[in-house]
Amino acid sequence: MHSSKDTDAKILHEIMQPLNVIRLSCGNIRVRMSSYSSADAQYLIQKIVRIEEQVMRATQLLQELKTRNDDHQATNDD
Repeated sequence: MHSSKDTDAKILHEIMQPLNVIRLSCGNIRVRMSSYSSADAQYLIQKIVRIEEQVMRATQLLQELKTRNDDHQATNDD
């Protein structure tokens, strides 16, 4: 049987993986579009940057939850 800590770590990983894919994909799109000169490309780059910011925000929140959970587990293990 899996411990609560193992389950929490698995859930965190399953959420973080798609966020990492989104972040990396946004970066690739932004780099590719930066060579375009149209106003539409600049608009889309701004939207990609916004998506990246939100992914980073969610990632930071998840990291904080992981740290809090790790601290809580360490306290309970003593």
